[in-house]
Amino acid sequence: MLKRFLAVLVLLIVAAVAIRLVVGFVAGVVTAVLWIIVLAALVAAALWARSVLKSGKRPRKVEPAATPSGLAAPAEDPVAAEMRRITEQLRQQGRR
Repeated sequence: MLKRFLAVLVLLIVAAVAIRLVVGFVAGVVTAVLWIIVLAALVAAALWARSVLKSGKRPRKVEPAATPSGLAAPAEDPVAAEMRRITEQLRQQGRR
């Protein structure tokens, strides 16, 4: 009777240790995955911040307020102006 009780006790201890190892392993894997996600987010944030700061270094153009005759220039098509600006940016970046 004492041997059976001791055997059950040993099995319970082994089961408890095994469960703790499995739970610890799963928690470790989950923690590692979360840290990898955090590091990836930090890298993405750093690259975004760098691109934002670099884009601020481009020269700013000042457009004249009026034509030499003193009259205001006719309204320019906003789509054409935006396309011209994008084309100029691409040219400066060497993509076009």
